[in-house]
Amino acid sequence: MAAASLQLDTRSYRRDAYQGPHQDGGLQISLVMRGALAETVGRATKHGAVLSVVVKDPGVVHADLFGPEGADILRLSTRHSLGDLIDDPARATPWTWVHDPRIAAPFLRLARRLAGVSCTVAGDDPEVTDLLAMLTARPARPTSPPEWLVRTMDAMREEWHPSLTVADVARRAGVHPVYLARCVRRWYDVGLGEELRHIRLTAAAGALAAGRETVSRVAHRNGFADEPHFCREFSRSTGMTPGRFRRLLGTLEFRSTRV
Repeated sequence: MAAASLQLDTRSYRRDAYQGPHQDGGLQISLVMRGALAETVGRATKHGAVLSVVVKDPGVVHADLFGPEGADILRLSTRHSLGDLIDDPARATPWTWVHDPRIAAPFLRLARRLAGVSCTVAGDDPEVTDLLAMLTARPARPTSPPEWLVRTMDAMREEWHPSLTVADVARRAGVHPVYLARCVRRWYDVGLGEELRHIRLTAAAGALAAGRETVSRVAHRNGFADEPHFCREFSRSTGMTPGRFRRLLGTLEFRSTRV
């Protein structure tokens, strides 16, 4: 089943659009390229922005509320489930959002190589296998993160600003910074400082996608030392420069979706 094919296509959702509870007939792996959205499954709501990746297995009932700028989405889909495409189905979760720019990188490479057009992609394509490996690389754990930690991580992503520190996050959570860092490392397999850097980069990517500011202005407004520093960090995480990311966005034709 590892070589099952996937469909690459694009979707565009208008500002403030709402999709009521619905389910898809197959696996959907989506990358937010522009804008933002909030997605709800059951009583849980997750927020996605530029470079966020969401994975939904077939049958997951979800509702989506798109942001004030709408959202442009790059999507891989197949009638199979995530567990069908990997070696160990226990590593697959039915619904998950990830906000690590490095996981967006193989998706971006695929879009650049295929010019973002609607097309069929082999399941054993190097970029697809890389993406699936990164999405399922974390060891399966018998327990989920505690609710306070989930709320803390969500709030950190939603309310981030350039001067936010680890101490600020720990103070808001009501725990010691070292304890918070240990919990983040245990349940999310990432250092807290590294997660803050990922959030800063995704905030800058959102500004790039909006296209209203120069790369230099985006860099300074999001807490990078200067434009070269921002370009290095963006390239290291995504595999392309900020300018190339903007050019890729310009080549993609996002299909308007009725909701």
